[in-house]
Amino acid sequence: MVHRSEVKDLEKIRGWILLFGRRKVGKTYMIRNFMKYDGYYYVRIDGSVRFEGRSGVRVYDVLNDFVRSVRRMLNMHKTVVIDEFQRLPLTVLEDIASVHPRGRLILSGSSLRVVNKVLSRKSPLLGLVYPYKLGVLKATDVLIALCEFLDAERAVEVAPYLRDPWTIPMFSDNFMKALFRAVPYIVPGLVGEIFTAEEREMTRTYSSILSMIGCGVSDYHEIASTLYGRGLIKRADTSLVIPYIKNLEGMGLVEGIRAYGKKRYYYKLISEPMILYYYMASRYDIDNREVSIDEVMPTITNVRNLAIENFIADFFAEVLGGRKEMIKERDREIDILITVRNKPVLVGEVKWGRYTKQDISDFLDKVEDFACRKIFFAKKRIDYDGVDVLTPKDLIEIAKNFKARTSGG
Repeated sequence: MVHRSEVKDLEKIRGWILLFGRRKVGKTYMIRNFMKYDGYYYVRIDGSVRFEGRSGVRVYDVLNDFVRSVRRMLNMHKTVVIDEFQRLPLTVLEDIASVHPRGRLILSGSSLRVVNKVLSRKSPLLGLVYPYKLGVLKATDVLIALCEFLDAERAVEVAPYLRDPWTIPMFSDNFMKALFRAVPYIVPGLVGEIFTAEEREMTRTYSSILSMIGCGVSDYHEIASTLYGRGLIKRADTSLVIPYIKNLEGMGLVEGIRAYGKKRYYYKLISEPMILYYYMASRYDIDNREVSIDEVMPTITNVRNLAIENFIADFFAEVLGGRKEMIKERDREIDILITVRNKPVLVGEVKWGRYTKQDISDFLDKVEDFACRKIFFAKKRIDYDGVDVLTPKDLIEIAKNFKARTSGG
């Protein structure tokens, strides 16, 4: 069980809340296990509503009865959760909104259009709810949870994947093998659930974009050119691609990383299991054939090493309260660059394998023009002047100190 630091953020918000994010990031689990509420309503696919509260469990087949129940609890200044609320008609939300600001309402949903539904000009909830996006588990949260029963090195290896909560139940000694076998069945369904019936015609475009970004195509100019070549957009114009990418960003599937000192962005998938799936599907066609673990294990190892690199960047962005940026040039590429108020505060390199003092020297040459903290992250430490060589044990200590500082413990 990973204790999510987002719970404290949500506890500080006293008004009505819209909790949204991609499917399977743990919204329902977090609400049910870590948040306080008086009544929990779950809107089922058939439109009926299941209620759980101190008075017991019941199912509302008539929405008017459901609305009266919610309004009654809010008028009593109770805390009410409506999960998968986007399945409700706008008229129902309008009736519920009429009791604002009494009580505390937490709306949770995950379809692509959930935010637009609530924040559009026609929404009865516009201006009444505070939008809060929930993403994958924070790097410090998952690392602290793992270090309770894994050694530091193993914790760092699996943490990038366990940030996606749906992977946690399959964790075992053969975790990467199990994950590789599972992603062809889980990821396509996970992505497919995002799109509503009205958006089916756009699914091919979204799928193509996700596939390209998952395979490492991070430049939107290249994405636009490829989509045009496939006949999915009318011309190779980035203005036709950006709206799709922004939607994917809004749902927590994609993140934009700014090119340092420039106005352009590079894009990557947030979910490491998704990256594993799209990369392996492109290289080994795992959707259409059985592939042996022995054949793919070297590639899985390489993909995992990149995942660790991304994890370390996210970790330090969180700890330093900064922003990840990127330098990706022909003659220089930097693994980690964190800025605060547009000024670099940390640059780093990750070597999850053998390395020598020459590797450290080469890294320092690349970042000699940065007047900030410089780190070199590896399994084992080699002392070297001018750089902090950090190991997995150091990372866990940093995480614990950060949590103690931010929680007041």
